Amino acid sequence: MKRKEYSGYLFILPLVILFLIFIVYPIVYNFIISFYNWNGISIEKDFAGFSNYFALFIDPIMIRIIKNFIIFAFSTIIIQAFFGLIFASLFMNKLKLSGFYRIIFYIPVIATPAIVGNIFSKIFETNRGYLNQILRLAGLDSLTGQWLADPKLALGCIIFVNIWQWTGYSMLLYYANMLNIPQDLYEAATIDGANKFQQFTKITFPLLRGTHFTLFIMGMLGSLKCFDLPYVLTKGGPNYATEFLSTYIYKQSFSLFNQGQASALVVIMFLIAMFITMVQLKLYYRNDKDKELAG
Repeated sequence: MKRKEYSGYLFILPLVILFLIFIVYPIVYNFIISFYNWNGISIEKDFAGFSNYFALFIDPIMIRIIKNFIIFAFSTIIIQAFFGLIFASLFMNKLKLSGFYRIIFYIPVIATPAIVGNIFSKIFETNRGYLNQILRLAGLDSLTGQWLADPKLALGCIIFVNIWQWTGYSMLLYYANMLNIPQDLYEAATIDGANKFQQFTKITFPLLRGTHFTLFIMGMLGSLKCFDLPYVLTKGGPNYATEFLSTYIYKQSFSLFNQGQASALVVIMFLIAMFITMVQLKLYYRNDKDKELAG
């Protein structure tokens, strides 16, 4: 092998070492720990086989977690995409001060979820929360509620906060991809007598299919690893009404000191993420193939 080829491997060697230490090793070690009963502190570990996985499959809390994930994921993805598409379409129609509005809509995205959660915890607080105070001042005492303490309302509050924060991201993606649609298509449609709604349904929406896929996959992955908002707002309560995989992993690890089951949860979470990623790659491959056929 030539010296130049050796030098190339030397350049990437530090990156490979960091990847093995901080990515590969934790994944492998976590997989191994999932087969042990361990509190995360003591030196001794008791081999448990697949008992940690079996315990999770019969755990009634897991059913609630999966239900919360499905409701949260589909609610946020669909509503965020809907409003993002509407706002992007308005900005494309040369709305006055559209540049300023785009910045305003995107500002929540750059805020950390922990800060957003702290702000909305003061809004939704039962006794002195801003929302209940406004309702009382407006004479709407009957509409006040224990927003984060009520199991029927808590998940809806977290969904609302997540939509408020991330709709601007959906808007930006749709807006950027709308700019790439050739204007000739709209001019030809106008000549053929198509109105704005028909142009949107027959041209804009179908040509944004790649953006739909991107938002769906990213929304599913984001919902899967959602931790900040539910932990800051409710810590998974009340009565597991806002429990997610990430918050349950945290409780198993640092509250119950059940590192084996926590590691098993991480493995399950990893497999779900891998499945979603495979679906993403398949959708992108099919999208690229359709573009090649159209070309």
